[in-house]
Amino acid sequence: MIGLYPAIQHYAEHYLPVANRHCLYIEEVGNPDGIPLLFLHDGPGKGIMADDRRLFDPELYRIILFDQRGCGRSKPYACIKDNTTQHLLQDISAILRLLDIQRCVLFGEGWGATLALLYNLLHCDKVKGLILHSLFLARNQDLTWQFSASGGAAQLFPDHFDHFIRRANGNDYAALLSSYSQLLVSDNDIEKMTAAKAWVEWQAQIGNPHPEFRSKVDLIDANVALSMSTLQCHYFSQNCFIADNYIFKCLDSLAQVPMIMVHGRFDISNPLGPAYELCQRLPLAQLFIVPYAGHFDCEPRMIDALRKATKLMAEIIDFEFVSD
Repeated sequence: MIGLYPAIQHYAEHYLPVANRHCLYIEEVGNPDGIPLLFLHDGPGKGIMADDRRLFDPELYRIILFDQRGCGRSKPYACIKDNTTQHLLQDISAILRLLDIQRCVLFGEGWGATLALLYNLLHCDKVKGLILHSLFLARNQDLTWQFSASGGAAQLFPDHFDHFIRRANGNDYAALLSSYSQLLVSDNDIEKMTAAKAWVEWQAQIGNPHPEFRSKVDLIDANVALSMSTLQCHYFSQNCFIADNYIFKCLDSLAQVPMIMVHGRFDISNPLGPAYELCQRLPLAQLFIVPYAGHFDCEPRMIDALRKATKLMAEIIDFEFVSD
């Protein structure tokens, strides 16, 4: 196993005001003269973590990481006002302008992969390539899979799903999200944090059924749990602010971008099928299927695959530059 790159500190950090109320936290890591790579974290609401820096060769890449609106060190915390998919896409452009980056690689994990694809559809001239880990397409069927009693996740883990919905009024997708949305803005802090904990525990369970790889949830503090649950309820209840199946309907516009997808075969949160179908329909797409792995990037086999993907993307980009 290759493992993560050694721990590294950022060489620059920025606070970027956006809209009327939000301020984004941004950090730069690695080689200032390297290939620009923008890291789009999972969520919505997860924020960046120190080990996220360690997935990339710091000599090869100029790695830009930022906390999306309402999470991490971005302010205000857990704020859902002026916080939509369209706002986040505008933020990506604002960050690239701030750092004077004309084109970059986008690396997206889960929800971040959704943002990477959507941004490429809007601004293909700014994207050198896409690396997508644990692809999530934000379709109604993807949300039903995770949050409905009839969905695949609940069928695989009916006992855990039953625990998850005990605080909800009803067990269908819409009722569940509506109930949690109310609990997460409760004036009762105990009720609010209990709901947040139940939310992240369900996400951890379906991320990978192996307990040793769910330990990452133990590192999630109360603030992260609240921002994740609050923002995910906000986004998912609005179908992530995009038309259903939007990305698949726009595949022609993705045909010319180099794309490497890395997906765990046993990712129950975001099943492998959509990534496989996307790869079959895009001529420049490649898919690394990681055996026995789930959703999390802390699993050894997943780390190896992600490192190989970032190295391969650099080689593809170099070939493109030589041929220009």
